[in-house]
Amino acid sequence: MANENTQHAIRNISRLLLLAGAALLILWGVRIARAGLSLRAHLAQAESLMRAPETADLPMVCTVVGALRQDVETVRREAGPLVSLAPLLGWLPGVGGDLRAAPHLLDMADGLTEAGAVTCDMLGPALTGDDRSLDGVVRRLAESLPDLAQARAAVGRVEDAWGRVDISRLSPRMQQRVALIGQGLPLLRAGLTVASAMPDLLGIGSPRTYLIIAQNEDELRPTGGYITGAGEVRIENGQIVAMTFRDSYAVDDFTQHYPDPPEPLRRYMSIDLWVFRDSNWSPDFPTAARQAIALYRPGSPVTVDGVIALDQYAVQELVGAVGPLQVEGAADPLTAETVIPYLRRSWEPEGGALTGEWWRQRKSFMGPLAEALWARIQAGDVDWPRLARTVVRLLDEKHLLLYIPHPTVAPLLAERGWDGALRPTGEDFLMIVDANVGYNKASARVQETITYEVDLRRNPPQATLTLVYTHTVPTGAPCIPESRYDPVYEQMMARCYWDYLRVYIPAGSRLLDATRIPIPGEALWSGETEPGGVTVRPADEGSLLSLETLLLLPPGAVQTRSFTWELPADVLTWREGEGVYSLRVQKQPGTVGRPLTVRIRLDEGDTLLSADPSPSASEGATVVFQTRLERDREFVIRFGRK
Repeated sequence: MANENTQHAIRNISRLLLLAGAALLILWGVRIARAGLSLRAHLAQAESLMRAPETADLPMVCTVVGALRQDVETVRREAGPLVSLAPLLGWLPGVGGDLRAAPHLLDMADGLTEAGAVTCDMLGPALTGDDRSLDGVVRRLAESLPDLAQARAAVGRVEDAWGRVDISRLSPRMQQRVALIGQGLPLLRAGLTVASAMPDLLGIGSPRTYLIIAQNEDELRPTGGYITGAGEVRIENGQIVAMTFRDSYAVDDFTQHYPDPPEPLRRYMSIDLWVFRDSNWSPDFPTAARQAIALYRPGSPVTVDGVIALDQYAVQELVGAVGPLQVEGAADPLTAETVIPYLRRSWEPEGGALTGEWWRQRKSFMGPLAEALWARIQAGDVDWPRLARTVVRLLDEKHLLLYIPHPTVAPLLAERGWDGALRPTGEDFLMIVDANVGYNKASARVQETITYEVDLRRNPPQATLTLVYTHTVPTGAPCIPESRYDPVYEQMMARCYWDYLRVYIPAGSRLLDATRIPIPGEALWSGETEPGGVTVRPADEGSLLSLETLLLLPPGAVQTRSFTWELPADVLTWREGEGVYSLRVQKQPGTVGRPLTVRIRLDEGDTLLSADPSPSASEGATVVFQTRLERDREFVIRFGRK
């Protein structure tokens, strides 16, 4: 009897344990389900913010990041064991790829939300609190270097997990989410890297001096425009302690030695000495920046810690980002719409008299504008996220160039292309570089279209570049070389366009044919007729060839230039029976969205397997891409051949 009672008790206890276990499983499942639903809802919010960042403010973003962090921590705590077993179900149709990647996806979510939460905790008060001044932000960053290191380590874990995910096997929905992460991850790492270096860059512990180069794209030069002004900014502890901004002519000191200029400047502009304002002859900005430092003669020795170059478009966008600026001498606050007209009006001589006093003061407006812009930023009276987005876009589009030989920052600038370096890929490469050598502002009225055709049927492949230049001013002054000013700024745009054109292509290419348009001697400083041929020479900037020629475009004229060359055979590679062709088209700084058409001709029997980006059209066996060269563009196609 006792034995039966014992067994009965054991059965009851077992039932109770089973019931308790079931209840716990149900509660566990409910918690996981709740966390999953919460995570899903917050992911939808995050995706919406990532797709339209201009609509989000920092508190909103940080609220979503904080909620996601809690969701991810709950999922990892409650469902970690299940997630680690998920790859065993990778055979399931539809979601198998997601399940195989589940541990890595969770690691990515964990690292991203940790980095985001740490960043919000650290920067949120500095960017949204009462003290939003630049030196306040810098002090906060200096105090938070350990937190920044934690956030960067978390991003490193995300990158490691990212490398373990086979994106092609994910479900379409998951691919979209992971693609958004892929787009934002490099920018997050860049932001954290810059934030970590910012105290050092802004003079915490040691003063820093930066050379600011103002470039005028109306007179286009290789790195963005003629150097019209030079600023020297000294920063200590996040504050400017000295700022000077001068006409680029004012930094010449002819008691010192100047080297001979590049041959095209001597030949087509009759320049005898290479001075600061012409220092940006190389399209490789690190090279041009070092040359600018070497030719900078401010009258007293100065150690330059970095060079920042920006054009008029960048000034316009920065003014738009920080809000209306009250500038000394301007009747009304300057906005993005009014700042360029203000600059041009300020340049013009009063009453049209080109006097010596006007010459000395003609660019005096640059200092007050720079001071007003910086004062607004330093006071923190700005929308920091909007300003950051604007700066990133200007860097991407090469209206803002940075040369900062800092051990942490320099590699980042190079990786992002923000240093403006000429960067061949080892595959097919193209960069068109125009230099206005006519002492005028005609670049502002010249439109240029680019068509690049590659015939992959040939062995080796053959390329043809067609450039169409259109001078949009109907009529203007005759094409007589002269160095003079007009009393109205826009009148200097209605002149002939003398353009020294360079086309950078892969080393090992062989020029087959090119348009030849002679230029009469009366249109040149030398007085000698230019035969219009193309010079081919190894580029100074790297493993490239440079095709060089001078073109002359009168007002109202349209001119077409074509070049055909044989590419190196290895621009087309074969991998497991698939042909792979890659092209990088690098944008010239200072230009705004030149129309670009790329046509890649395949054999009639070839099968296009993939193309990135998606082609705009397909003309028989020709793959066509149409875009605007607002930033560097890359094209990759894969095809099969019978």
